[in-house]
Amino acid sequence: MNLLIGATGFIGGHVVEYLFQQGEISKGTFRKGAHLKVMDTNGVQGIETDLLDHHVLHEAMEEVDTVYSMASPMPYGDTDFERLNTEGISNVLEVAQEAKVKTIVHLSTLDVYGFNGGLVTESTATKPSGPYQTSKLAADRLLQEFTRRNPDPRVVIIRPARAIGSRDPSLTIPLLRMAESGSVNMPGSRSASFTHPRDVAQAMYRAATTPSVAGRVYLLKSFDASPDELGRALLNSLGVSARVKKEGVFSRSSLPPYTSEQIRAGLRLDAQESWRELGYSPQFGLQQTCEEIAQWYRKEPWATEAA
Repeated sequence: MNLLIGATGFIGGHVVEYLFQQGEISKGTFRKGAHLKVMDTNGVQGIETDLLDHHVLHEAMEEVDTVYSMASPMPYGDTDFERLNTEGISNVLEVAQEAKVKTIVHLSTLDVYGFNGGLVTESTATKPSGPYQTSKLAADRLLQEFTRRNPDPRVVIIRPARAIGSRDPSLTIPLLRMAESGSVNMPGSRSASFTHPRDVAQAMYRAATTPSVAGRVYLLKSFDASPDELGRALLNSLGVSARVKKEGVFSRSSLPPYTSEQIRAGLRLDAQESWRELGYSPQFGLQQTCEEIAQWYRKEPWATEAA
């Protein structure tokens, strides 16, 4: 039995779908007010859970073998992200050990390496640029310290590059709205690494089902693209005639501030030697990602209004 913490989030929803397609049985946690459609349509039992509440976490982890830790509130939408990324993770570790959970796969972010640009490798020093990245790195260190002291449950950390795909409220939907308006204004010009959430789901599942990778940290990407390339590829997949231009004084991007920082940072990731031991092989390139977004948009064109 799996417990998906943060199952209603952008990446969490794709992990829900991926595990369902693998024939996995899962429970999923959600916070009050979350949309439960993804869990309902993929046979996932929903449990309203607060990571700061030990009692509720105990109930959620009953009969659970694997925990997918994906609760990662973003800094522009949740002022409690620091407590959830630190105290919340400490609670997850404590309760998981008490419940005799076998495996925890934790979703981190490439952002912990800071927004200074350039190439990121496994040996690059982590240098957070702000409070959100600092709290995510603190969560990683809590997990790593736990692993050094405890053989069980085994812990694997996944650090993906900026994810983009259907249902993403902070990059995909603003891009679609700009495409509808006829002008896609993109911040920055550096090429950056991106991941599709289905590739993240693949990596997390492989980490959960490969016993030999305990204690490891894996850096992931699906493809590299500049903001211009991303905008043009999406417009081409949508079949929309619109301009792609750099953000200016009078033509600001409608991306949330933190997402704009991510794009400007231009974090790029080398293909990792460690992917072989994980069995990770990205399935989504730039074109496949944009086609997946376009297909979703045609199916649910109201999404840009509802978000």
